[in-house]
Amino acid sequence: MENTMNQTHNILTQDELLHLAIEATRRGEHGAAISYLKEGVSRFPEDGKLAYVLGAEFAQIGLYDKAESEMARAIELAPELHTASFQLGLLQMTMGKVTEAKASWAKLDVLPERHALYLFKTGLEHLAAEQYGEARRLLDQGIAANDFSPELTRDMENVMAGLPEAVETAVANSADVTASESGHVWLSAYNNTDKPN
Repeated sequence: MENTMNQTHNILTQDELLHLAIEATRRGEHGAAISYLKEGVSRFPEDGKLAYVLGAEFAQIGLYDKAESEMARAIELAPELHTASFQLGLLQMTMGKVTEAKASWAKLDVLPERHALYLFKTGLEHLAAEQYGEARRLLDQGIAANDFSPELTRDMENVMAGLPEAVETAVANSADVTASESGHVWLSAYNNTDKPN
């Protein structure tokens, strides 16, 4: 009886598993983080946040198909995870799935137009269309509006740093940029993103 009670007390809760996974990630222990998260999604399959962070962890180690699947599942379970919709769209853009990315970002249309995530996703859509001036303007507004994630601000600043300074430069350089090269700025921004709250 005593052993059974001890085992019961040793079972980790959803929040504990999530916290341990995030701490493991911050230490660079991705294997441990994934183990915690896999246990979490196995025991709590309806928890969207666990699914999202597992997807983010898969992306961090380069398993992009698994990352996309888990993030999409997370959004189905918890549509209010707007950061998940934003990150899923960003991941899909790095994979060259522009249509899918726009569909993921469309879920952010419920947000106010001055919300940082709405501004970021709209700016990135303009970036994908090579409308660099409008992309820069919207990303800059998003950074000013972002009061919840310094890490995301840093990532968007990195994206802006890669933008051409002038439309003429963009036009001159666009013919020389391959599809794989144009994805580097997206991939860098994604890989540098910390796990969300």
